[in-house]
Amino acid sequence: MNNKPTAKTKEEAQLLRKLHSAEAKIAEMITDFSGSMTFIYVHTVWFVFWILAGNGYFKPFIPAFDPFPYGLLTMIVSLEAIYLATFIMITQNRMEIAEELEDIVEEREQKEIEKEQEEFEEEVEDIQQDLDDIKSALLLIQQKVASVEKLKPNGNGKKIDEDATEK
Repeated sequence: MNNKPTAKTKEEAQLLRKLHSAEAKIAEMITDFSGSMTFIYVHTVWFVFWILAGNGYFKPFIPAFDPFPYGLLTMIVSLEAIYLATFIMITQNRMEIAEELEDIVEEREQKEIEKEQEEFEEEVEDIQQDLDDIKSALLLIQQKVASVEKLKPNGNGKKIDEDATEK
């Protein structure tokens, strides 16, 4: 997603806006973080601390606040799971938009290539026709030259028909 295509149609512009919206970028950053080992390490430290602190292992600094079965921790983790699932779905939607945009751009580029190819083929046909015309003109000129040479004058200034002298 580093190479930002430029929109050439209204549909492409709409997809680009969706793809590069602030919300989509934030969702992708959160999804990227939640899919990393740093996320696992942070949560491991947080859960261990929460369980120890919630059971009162850090008294008198932190009073016991969430003893077993850790109802508050369970609720927080459940809410986090809901949000993470939503961010993942947003990121998947963003990926689908990126693929759709890529397909549209590729289709447009393919049409442009086909149009250029057709234009080249027409130019080649035109060139071929011009060459055929030149070839025909050269043949005609050669025939005229040959017919003029047949009627060329002899040393007396009289025109001699070579066909007649050969017979």
